[in-house]
Amino acid sequence: MSTLNTSGLAQLLEGLSVIESTPPFSDAHVLVNPLDVWRSALADLLARLVGCESSDAFKAIQWPNNIFNGDLSVPLPKVSPRCKPAELSSKLINEFPKDHSLFDPPLPDGVHLRFFLKLDIVPRLLIPYVLDREHTYGMGSELDTVESSKKLVVESSSPNITNEFQGKHLRSTVTGAFVARLYENKGWEVTRMTYLGDWGKPIALLYVGWGKFGSEEAYQADPVGHLLDVYHKIEEAFQPEQAATREIRDKAVKENRDEAEVQLEMEALENQGIFAERNDAFKKLEDGDETLVAFWKRVREAVIDDYQKFYDRLGIRFDDYSGESEVKAETMAEVEQVLKDKGLSEESAGAWMVDMTKLGARAGHAIIRDRGGSSTYLLRDLAAVLERSRKYSFDKMIYVVASDNSVHFTQMFKILEAMDPELEKKLQHVKFNDASKMAATLGKGYKPEAILDKCEEAMSSLPDVDADKAAAVGKSDIILKGLGTSALLVQELSTRSASAHAFDTKALPSFKLGSGPDLQYWYTKLVTLLTDHAVTTALSDEDFEALTEDDRANLLRVLAQYPEVVNATFHSLEPSGIVTYLASVTEQLSDCLDEEEGEMIVTPGFAALLEATRIVLRNGMKLLGMVPVSDLPQERADTPVAG
Repeated sequence: MSTLNTSGLAQLLEGLSVIESTPPFSDAHVLVNPLDVWRSALADLLARLVGCESSDAFKAIQWPNNIFNGDLSVPLPKVSPRCKPAELSSKLINEFPKDHSLFDPPLPDGVHLRFFLKLDIVPRLLIPYVLDREHTYGMGSELDTVESSKKLVVESSSPNITNEFQGKHLRSTVTGAFVARLYENKGWEVTRMTYLGDWGKPIALLYVGWGKFGSEEAYQADPVGHLLDVYHKIEEAFQPEQAATREIRDKAVKENRDEAEVQLEMEALENQGIFAERNDAFKKLEDGDETLVAFWKRVREAVIDDYQKFYDRLGIRFDDYSGESEVKAETMAEVEQVLKDKGLSEESAGAWMVDMTKLGARAGHAIIRDRGGSSTYLLRDLAAVLERSRKYSFDKMIYVVASDNSVHFTQMFKILEAMDPELEKKLQHVKFNDASKMAATLGKGYKPEAILDKCEEAMSSLPDVDADKAAAVGKSDIILKGLGTSALLVQELSTRSASAHAFDTKALPSFKLGSGPDLQYWYTKLVTLLTDHAVTTALSDEDFEALTEDDRANLLRVLAQYPEVVNATFHSLEPSGIVTYLASVTEQLSDCLDEEEGEMIVTPGFAALLEATRIVLRNGMKLLGMVPVSDLPQERADTPVAG
């Protein structure tokens, strides 16, 4: 339990003869972020030297993101907009107290002044700070009671139950779980939801396919595998009819034909063949036909069971397995009525749609109900927002969905803004590049668990990559499975949202800097080094003095950045920042350990440094969803490696 409260921190600073006070800036969280102790003192000093408000100076102080560029940085125009940076820089350097208890004299860098922490204070403040906070270090809710009372719904993964679990679904699953953990880290109450594509015309098409290609015997042997096979066969049979409709539309645009005439031609085509069978099946499903509903339930249960096994292996959970099918008809009717009452929807050729240009969009119509009277995905999604708002009373809802759905979310948010502006403000679409090579790697007809099977299979070559590191983490089946999951998670989360999804299994068995296996190696090494060494903050002056040596002090300076990194990631929702940071921790740790020659002597001070590093590494890995392999059961250590 944390004991370093406000008075405890004040006593610690007093004991270190830190003469500067720590003003109560509204943006300062000195019990959450240790750099705010230094930031607050620097803001107080800058205010006196420059003649600006302390609060303005505090907001101007930046974190350089690299200890070699300073621990804190001040863009001079931010504290004095009319200043000549060179003159103000010279003034501040000359007037900065040479004996300041927290900072060395600043260094000029263009329009910036860069500040470096005084190294003799860093271990004395940071070691007790991190060791006291332990698993809560880097969490942002300690002082923020407003944040901790908020509720978030995160929708992610959300595959279509008739098709393969695609690369964009994997990316959504992993990123969505990260976003959920990040908000929980800030103290939010989070509900994790996957909104399955378990309704609509795809399920009706699968039913048509079952009648033509389904086999009860094949289903019993492999339910999901056979359903995927059936769906691909009916899709292939359906393609000529779909191509014919596209040809009609394309020709109509070229010839600028009458819309009513084109509509009649389209209807004639869709009233026969697989088109008609599919549309008829979906109409029956929405009307509650017993045969269709029984088929839908059977498919849904089989697929969800398969997904749950995959999610469990990935270490990801959902609180709500929702789906399009669960959206109430009365809620959809409510949405339609509001749209009609506000004059937002209109009928066109038997379909109901919203003219998006009336809502400020560039062009296009958003269809609410199709010509056959069936609900659309957009209508169901609009109604789902209302139902979730009433069920969860959320303060925010985040959709973690690929960018190929951007038009859908633009339409949905615009329509909701017209319906209920306050509700629309609570919604956010976190998008990412939908391009993926996963299907090319896995082929057609794969099930979700094949994704992890492929990753674990790749780990069989890991012992050959770096024999020393592989031996250190272990070679048992259970450890290699843990490494496979870690490698996949880090590969997913290190890819920036704008970049394509690689799913490169050949790159997974690697101990390169910042990879999942490498993070696991360094964490395991820390655990091993700390074995049989008691960790204490009651260190001697000699112990603290040893921690002011360059590499050790630099490691502590990197550890001090962790809350800053988490906070920056909370605002950007780019998990790659956490991966990059953890790589910098292990890189600096490597520099520290490389200094040790011969048999490593773990002194009390060095043990405290290693423990602080272990805490930060574990907290960051946990945020990424990684389970340390050192925590896994070791009784199978001698089990031969699979494959």
